[in-house]
Amino acid sequence: MTFKKSEKEIIKTMVKYGEKNDKSLAEVLNESKLLEKRGIAIVYQSGMLYVFTDKHHYDYEDSNKAFSYIAELMSLVTMLIDNRYIVINHIANSYTNTIGVNGFRGINPEWYQTDRGERICLADRNVNWFDTNGHQKCWPFHFSNNEMPLAHFFNSPFSVAQELRDLVKNHFKTEEQVRFDKQQRLTWISIAVTGFIGLAGLIIALISLCN
Repeated sequence: MTFKKSEKEIIKTMVKYGEKNDKSLAEVLNESKLLEKRGIAIVYQSGMLYVFTDKHHYDYEDSNKAFSYIAELMSLVTMLIDNRYIVINHIANSYTNTIGVNGFRGINPEWYQTDRGERICLADRNVNWFDTNGHQKCWPFHFSNNEMPLAHFFNSPFSVAQELRDLVKNHFKTEEQVRFDKQQRLTWISIAVTGFIGLAGLIIALISLCN
């Protein structure tokens, strides 16, 4: 199984920050700042997903690049779940409802504030994110969970299988590749030792002739 560079980055994040089984995928992505570095923030509220793309990273049309990354993330997580590399615990609950937002607290039922004093409006038909000067900071979008099924990222903790940890530890090489590399190293060591012994024997023979 091969992975793209961006997929490897996501998997490494899950393994590194998902050591405790009581964390959700949203919490892991928050700790790693993986989406935040790409100028993507997501708020899950009342069954809706509000996606904000930072205007410093994207023009409005370029936001499709952000959605492509989210789609890649969703597809990768689905594949990892299907192959039991990660297991979602649907019985337990997680209470994180944001990714890539530095603090998120309500001011009133429609307005929220971040740790930086920026304001986020989730009012119907008026979704927006403003900086501390009142200027629009992000391009706003919103989706139902049917349109963007990410609810389990926020609602449920997950655990990482040992196979996935081993895959990261072995730099994404399969067990067969690891065995082959090990055998190849042993072969080269054997060749080097044989060559050294042969060279040493030749030197000893030459010294004997000189004497």
